[in-house]
Amino acid sequence: MSKGGKILLIDEWGSRLRVRKGMLVLFVRENNRFVKKIEISPVELDSIIFWIRGSSVSTAAIIEAARYCIDLVIFDNGRPVARIVPAKYGSIYRIWTRQLIIYHRKEKRLKIARAFVYGKIDNQISNLRYFSRLVMHNRNLYYMLRRRMDDMYSMLQKLNDCKSVDEVRNVEAAAARIYWKALKELVPRNLGFKRRLKRYDVVPGMSIDPVNKALNIGYGILRKEVWRAIFMAGLNPYIGFLHKPRPGRLSLIFDLMEEFRPLIDRIIISCSRKTPGKLKPLTDNEKEAEGVANVFRIVYEEFQRRNIVQMISVQARRLLNYVLREEPYTYFRLV
Repeated sequence: MSKGGKILLIDEWGSRLRVRKGMLVLFVRENNRFVKKIEISPVELDSIIFWIRGSSVSTAAIIEAARYCIDLVIFDNGRPVARIVPAKYGSIYRIWTRQLIIYHRKEKRLKIARAFVYGKIDNQISNLRYFSRLVMHNRNLYYMLRRRMDDMYSMLQKLNDCKSVDEVRNVEAAAARIYWKALKELVPRNLGFKRRLKRYDVVPGMSIDPVNKALNIGYGILRKEVWRAIFMAGLNPYIGFLHKPRPGRLSLIFDLMEEFRPLIDRIIISCSRKTPGKLKPLTDNEKEAEGVANVFRIVYEEFQRRNIVQMISVQARRLLNYVLREEPYTYFRLV
């Protein structure tokens, strides 16, 4: 369990969050009894994150979080699965209706889907350029990254020729294969990162390297912030344009995440090269909480340095303007 900046990360089994005299108090179990670990005023907090099962929160604490607009989010297996939602949310009928209209109009849906993927690929190219400058002393690695950049530029050209959202998704997947094949060469061999593992690649009992674990945590953090920005903009998170709709799937959240994913990639790959020791605890059951806290700290420090939470909100508003007024959507650009 750690507290960094305005984020309270609860990652100890048996933790209890309560309210006492207007203060949020976190209790943890020690020697078969509960002891006070942290006491903090609600006005100081931006987010409360429950990372593991086996912790609890009182109704009074939930009410305080809602009253002070604290983003209370519950994670499961590294992914945000539930959060406090304001009672008034859901009354923005006009926005949701416009989302449905755009979803059912092929050209309008294709336009915004292409913009999301164009932003993602462009930012992936930015990452390859960024890392190529760092490895100029290694000519083989440098020229490999430059070749992959050329391959990715060709993906942007193919994207412009797409006639359907399915074609856009195919280009995105092809670009991802090129991108991750290049990035894996940047990670120290002793971290065991061989390829980017997707959820369906992981089977029960499978050992996952610390880089993949850190990427998953980083994407979970990103998903939390994008989810909040979508809510604040009044958009319906279930009506997306790029990702296929499924019951209960937050398709629009995944849409808006795409252009920001390369930022998480840069943060984690850079960490693996500069301070790999911060990721290694993720593969040790006894020290995993330390590794999780390290990744949270690293990601949010970079978010703060780049003002990313505000930038995500800006992108959500740009998306809202596209939905309501069909204003051109400009993607977030990673430099």
